[in-house]
Amino acid sequence: MKRMLVFIMLAFAVLTACSETVYKIRPSGLDTFNENPITITWKGEAKEVQSFQTNVQVFSMNNRKDTYAALNKTYRMAMSTIGDRVFTRIDMENDGGASFRSAVSDGENTIIFNPDTEEIGFRINDPAAQSPLNRVFGQMTGLSRLNLSLIRQEASRLSLDLIEENDGGMKLLLLELPPALLPMQGSDTIISSRAVFDLSNDTLLETEVVMKLEDDTIITTTVEPVYEEVNGVPVKIGQVTIIDSKAPGLLEDVDPNIPYINSPDEIPTISASELAALEASGNVIEDADITYGNPADLSYVETIYEVYQDIEINNTPVQLFRLLQK
Repeated sequence: MKRMLVFIMLAFAVLTACSETVYKIRPSGLDTFNENPITITWKGEAKEVQSFQTNVQVFSMNNRKDTYAALNKTYRMAMSTIGDRVFTRIDMENDGGASFRSAVSDGENTIIFNPDTEEIGFRINDPAAQSPLNRVFGQMTGLSRLNLSLIRQEASRLSLDLIEENDGGMKLLLLELPPALLPMQGSDTIISSRAVFDLSNDTLLETEVVMKLEDDTIITTTVEPVYEEVNGVPVKIGQVTIIDSKAPGLLEDVDPNIPYINSPDEIPTISASELAALEASGNVIEDADITYGNPADLSYVETIYEVYQDIEINNTPVQLFRLLQK
């Protein structure tokens, strides 16, 4: 197994001030990350991540439409372990005028509410929280080192397959999750699901879920967390999600002789003088909605980059989650 290289090596400088340590990280490899360096502020001693809050930028691109990853949304995320429960809060930007744009969850119950008035819009009870795999899933949302002992214990209790292997000197732990234990709605089915852990630092390396839709489309979703080591502690600074959708066949009502290009590299180029001549004769039409690849094939690959910025560790007020603590 080869790990996909999405981010290039990360470099960071360390600045210390009072009881907080600030780490500035400037990833290379993507222009959008170069323009927006990541900052981590760690309150207290850098040993363990108990709480976490950050501004999240979400960039995405589709290989059939885009030539680069564009920013399409931002939100505020906070997580905290309180007792034996992991609380998560999401606050979306109010760019669409929606009142109920915040959510808080403890993995079993979710409340959607208005962050200005704390008026509750509705409550959701997640059926997946009743799954025997719930304790395993809870570990996989970790922002730093995971409790692999608990995962091994739960895997043994549920008779799940755990495989250790060496990949180029990297010690990995593979956990196969039976589709029968994964709750689904409708006629879509899960073909396979697995998680891969890095045993050298007890972190989640990737998850992969293969799903078959009602129309026989096969969707493979791979999620790869990205970490940066801070004083020997791995800290999650974002993640990359790759959604590979394979259509079951070609559309029958599309002319097979229609010419198409597979990538921007195949677009023919002309000189500036030729372009000027065409524009002068009125023979230039701008087309900003190009679809690459065979138009009869609905397959695509979508890549989503979630970049954490202004990360604050162990400085998350418990009041953020009080609606679920009442």
